[in-house]
Amino acid sequence: LAGYVFYMLGIPEFTTNYLKPFGTIFVNLLKFIVVPVVLLSMIDGIISMGDMKKVGSVGWKTVAYFLVTTAAACVIGLVFANLFNNAGWFPTLALEDGAANFMDTLVAIFPSNMWKSFTDANMLQVIVIALMFGGGILAAGEKGKLAKDLVSTLYAVIERVMAFIIALSPIGVFTMMAWVV
Repeated sequence: LAGYVFYMLGIPEFTTNYLKPFGTIFVNLLKFIVVPVVLLSMIDGIISMGDMKKVGSVGWKTVAYFLVTTAAACVIGLVFANLFNNAGWFPTLALEDGAANFMDTLVAIFPSNMWKSFTDANMLQVIVIALMFGGGILAAGEKGKLAKDLVSTLYAVIERVMAFIIALSPIGVFTMMAWVV
């Protein structure tokens, strides 16, 4: 409604110049919180299992789940794109030169640079990192207690940060929607 009112008043640039930046900040905060939440919640969950056999079973199931859901999303996307393309709504789809095959995808799941995985928000690599660190903390036994306590503490903190960001949802969604309208 606010976006429509600004449009009708002849000042739609108000939403672009003054409201949209707050929506962009909200979206940036959501992007900011994703990697720490996934990383710390998975490590904390792995540590709470307490048994390396359970960790291995859950880890492979998690990776398999992401691979299957990603493949299903690709298939659904390609089917709909081809259906709509036949209606003339989209350009013809073609694989790029050097498109990844299954083995390339499998290799890409395992990070060569942990920080790049975080900055690129490559979630499969973040999951692998979480599995490795969680498993490492469990395998370290008593020597890993400090790391275990640190992860639990950091996860409690990141939960509070996430709650703060989620509390901003009404403002963030309002400012983005006003700009879109």
